[in-house]
Amino acid sequence: MTIVSDEELVAQCKKELPARTHSYEMLVQRHMDRVYGMAYRIVGNKEEAEEIAQDVFLKAYHGLKTFEQRASFSTWLYRITTNQALDSLEKTRRKRETNVRFFGRAKDKDEAHHEVMEHLRASRESQPETHMLHRELRECIQRVLKSLDREQARLLILRDYDDRSYDEIAQMVQAGLSAVKMRIHRARLAFQQLFNQFCSGFSLSFTAPERDTHEQAETQKE
Repeated sequence: MTIVSDEELVAQCKKELPARTHSYEMLVQRHMDRVYGMAYRIVGNKEEAEEIAQDVFLKAYHGLKTFEQRASFSTWLYRITTNQALDSLEKTRRKRETNVRFFGRAKDKDEAHHEVMEHLRASRESQPETHMLHRELRECIQRVLKSLDREQARLLILRDYDDRSYDEIAQMVQAGLSAVKMRIHRARLAFQQLFNQFCSGFSLSFTAPERDTHEQAETQKE
């Protein structure tokens, strides 16, 4: 069975919309889980993530006619997703308890600072105090994300939330690999600075996953 590419489906959409929506529905089915997952990891709320996903595909539907395909459809779609999720952080505050999750990078030996790298998970304990702390930490992290430069926040989301490789991100943002690594490094430093400013009441320990430790070593060789 031949798999139709995103590019082919987009071309069909440009010809067929709004009279026929079959090709667009195929794009939605193909990318819905990824869009929803990305939104959920940012806002931490199921209903809010579902609304964001709906808004993303509605914007994509109306924007396809003028989409010039300078980047891939998925790159364009995920850019819309991160923008919608970050906008949502600026407009609303979550009203339910959620799991906390964030990744970062460990401290470099030659640096006087360290970058966020711990995988934070909410405890399943039932004490209200525990849930309150996790909610406050999640809201604090969200505040940091929406205070970051939008492009820095997007890079952190792609790398540390969506677990994209440096190579993938370089292709998505159409930049060199070294440039992408440097931008992400700077974004993490900016995140750490804002985290220290906004979240000083939290004491966190950070460890480096094996993958990022290897990549850090490779970067130092370049």
